[in-house]
Amino acid sequence: MTETPEAAGLGRRRLMAAGTAALGAAPLVAPRPSAAQPAAAQPLPAPDQPILLRGAHILSMDPAIGDLPRGDILIEAGRIRAVAPEIAGPEGALVLEGAGRIALPGMVNGHIHLAQTMQRGLSTEHSFVGYFQTIVLRHSNRMTPDDVALADQVGAQEQIAAGVTTVMDWSRETMSPDHADAALAGLDAAGIRAVLAYTAPPVPQGAEAGPIQARMLDHARRLLARRAAGLVRIWTCLQGPDFAPLAPALADMRRLAELGVPIAIHTGASIYANRKPRLLAQLDAAGLLNERLQIIHANNHEPDEYRLAAARGVMLCSTPEVELRMGHGHPSLFRAAAAGMRVSVGTDIPSMVGGGLLPQLRVAMAAEMHRMNLESIAATGTVATPPRLTARQMLHHATLGGAAGLGLDGITGSLTPGKGADVILVRADSPLTAPLGDAAGLVLLQSGPGDVETVIVDGRLRKRDGLLTDPEAGRRRARLQARAAAMAAAAG
Repeated sequence: MTETPEAAGLGRRRLMAAGTAALGAAPLVAPRPSAAQPAAAQPLPAPDQPILLRGAHILSMDPAIGDLPRGDILIEAGRIRAVAPEIAGPEGALVLEGAGRIALPGMVNGHIHLAQTMQRGLSTEHSFVGYFQTIVLRHSNRMTPDDVALADQVGAQEQIAAGVTTVMDWSRETMSPDHADAALAGLDAAGIRAVLAYTAPPVPQGAEAGPIQARMLDHARRLLARRAAGLVRIWTCLQGPDFAPLAPALADMRRLAELGVPIAIHTGASIYANRKPRLLAQLDAAGLLNERLQIIHANNHEPDEYRLAAARGVMLCSTPEVELRMGHGHPSLFRAAAAGMRVSVGTDIPSMVGGGLLPQLRVAMAAEMHRMNLESIAATGTVATPPRLTARQMLHHATLGGAAGLGLDGITGSLTPGKGADVILVRADSPLTAPLGDAAGLVLLQSGPGDVETVIVDGRLRKRDGLLTDPEAGRRRARLQARAAAMAAAAG
């Protein structure tokens, strides 16, 4: 599922050389917006207009490029063409000022139930049982296709505003082909890079599973024929064996495996009533532990099972804040990564938490450092110095590592010439971020969504000067508010 720069005919050496060549006359510099002309009203560049990010502190997350205290990024035809200390942009390029800003790859949200943006805040005080009984059983199953399209678009724009350019939408709301089409429409309209994990629909009591699942599989095949490549791709998802008897759960996984795309399942949390001991080993024995499987949470597997999963190429996504709040266990992110697994980080349920990935990274880092400190104090009487976890390591999990955790590291996750142009600019001179010291630490521990000034997805400006570029975004949120109130009344 990866696409290399070389496959696209864009060799790194040629592109890096192109970045330092004089490509034309002086570029056109876009004026800064005035208070009377908000950024959302600024004319957007034409689809074929190059973009030059000039003079930013660059965190490329590409080991071959490294960091540039001052550098330029040239974007053409949706791809990163060059990264260099200085680039003479082509004639007619839109120039975005990078001085006082940090440029880095757009972040990758490895697991979110995006349609539950419509239920924002309803899980503030939920336990896992309360969440499932309220959100899943009384709200998700009431959502119409129009609701799903609206919530997915608004939810995706929230992620964009927070610096996330790729999401994996585990959509339990795709209860019919019409719902799945609506989810895709919402993601397309938002302009975010995404994986839609299409769920096997629930079987009503007394109904036969065969015809319902056959309809889903037929529709999924037709979607796959149209979505083999592009900004939004198709996976499938299931509740998984920790939520059902083993034999039928494995049969469902085998049925979905026929599609040849990744399957995402929730596993390994002590709060799951049907949790299976040594589930990963059982999946391996059934031939279902492979590079087309993503396990979510997965906090209580045995150490040898993480190593087994790594050997089989399994992906894992950790959602630290929800896991710690609800009792899923200590985040598996670090154990899985140490075992060699491809890992990503996600936000999970918008009904409880929001704000993109930075809060998740901070929670995960704090929780793991607390665990390390307790371990060190017990062994030596003092905390470990220096800490064995860094801001850069955490940003890796949200960028290049997170992309690898979705099989997309050949497409996004680093500022590498030839990859898709998924780039964000974070203000390093705001009241919350100045002065700039350690750039990775500033982004991770000091900045917030309001400091994410610019977001580019696949070469398209989706946030500029701190505002979404979609002029209808505010009205769309008002529509979502009205539908959320109506649904809460119906469900309550």
